Amino acid sequence: MGMMKKEYTDHKIAVEEIEEGISYLMKFGKKTFKDHTGEYVEVGCSRMLSLVGDEDVIISHIVE
Repeated sequence: MGMMKKEYTDHKIAVEEIEEGISYLMKFGKKTFKDHTGEYVEVGCSRMLSLVGDEDVIISHIVE
């Protein structure tokens, strides 16, 4: 019984890691879609300049 519980726990951890990865990609990944002309368009995350330093701040996609 202990072996089955360990395998189930490992499976649950793997599923949680995959869900976290998918939510990260939904927020910060590139999105591809067809526009009204039928051409594929790729949209990345917006960036804005930081007021404190020289690095850019990434603005994530809205995930509903």
